[in-house]
Amino acid sequence: MKAVFSCFLALLFQGAVLGSPALHAQITATAPQAAPSEYSERIDVSGGFLYAHFNPSPGNKIEAINLFGGEGSATFWMRSRWGIEVSGREASGTMKIPLSEVSGVVLPTHAPMSEYLFLVGPSFRLYRSPKISLGMHSLVGGAYGSFSSGFPSGIPPQSVGIYNDKLAMALAIGGFADYNLTPRWSVRFVADWQPTHYGFDWQDESADSVGIVYKFGSRGR
Repeated sequence: MKAVFSCFLALLFQGAVLGSPALHAQITATAPQAAPSEYSERIDVSGGFLYAHFNPSPGNKIEAINLFGGEGSATFWMRSRWGIEVSGREASGTMKIPLSEVSGVVLPTHAPMSEYLFLVGPSFRLYRSPKISLGMHSLVGGAYGSFSSGFPSGIPPQSVGIYNDKLAMALAIGGFADYNLTPRWSVRFVADWQPTHYGFDWQDESADSVGIVYKFGSRGR
């Protein structure tokens, strides 16, 4: 607010010293502008590499693990500053299992797991320039966790405190940064808090991605 007030005083001073034509030119130059061409698209689609950090167990005996995979999304822009985003994510990793024996069977100490998410929600551009835009989104949807593929037949993961295969509620709340290569192509960085609700608790998961954005369609300027 102080910056706006100072700018206003400077304009008045310039107008008084140089005359009204200069003041009129300065006001015209600082008037609100239409959305830059980089943000006039109707839809953007993106895809890239995903990293997530996840704990496959509600207890402390199982370590949180790193998951790697991919993420794809599409945002339908209602205006240049907000739209509706749809996101699909997949990530896999290897769980470390304590040395255990169940029903006379010695379990493996490592087992694969995968997670699949489908999310939807609003997305907002909070800052934009010809080269960079910064924003945030708040997404909600479902996650399917596959935890049992490395376990012997008939022995569920829950026997050692790991979640069984199930569908869970999921959220993704975070921010993104786009670096515009051209009006149609950008590089996108995303950092999310991505909690899921397997079992009776929320899992404090995080997810980050980097990828390419392509913009198409036009709402006009």
